Amino acid sequence: MAQADPAKAVKACLVTEWADSQPDWTATLEVADDYRPVAGHPALLVADDGGNPVVGGAWMVGNDLMRKTLRLTAFARGRTESLDVVNAAIDFVVANRPAGIARIENVSAVLETRDRATGAYLASVTVPVTVRPL
Repeated sequence: MAQADPAKAVKACLVTEWADSQPDWTATLEVADDYRPVAGHPALLVADDGGNPVVGGAWMVGNDLMRKTLRLTAFARGRTESLDVVNAAIDFVVANRPAGIARIENVSAVLETRDRATGAYLASVTVPVTVRPL
């Protein structure tokens, strides 16, 4: 049985969710090396750490719950815009639990920084989750 890929599934759900309400927002699994923020067109990077099985053993491979840490990082031209995007994304994840998320352990405080190389403001949260197999 295949393991859930929460980053990919959360990204797909956010693309669908924002298609009408926020058509200028982008959810992605990777940000291009030459990314430059443009006001009104933020990007949300969705990633996870790969995880660890909740219960191990060879007999459970592919069938066990996984503990993963989901990371959502918004890249935007302005600080407020990056905060708006990451907060909207985490609100969606908490309310809808996409990607087979069975449990959300907590949501970190939002970390903020600015990338000198690109000029982008970044807002990021980490979310430890338990994910069911597909």
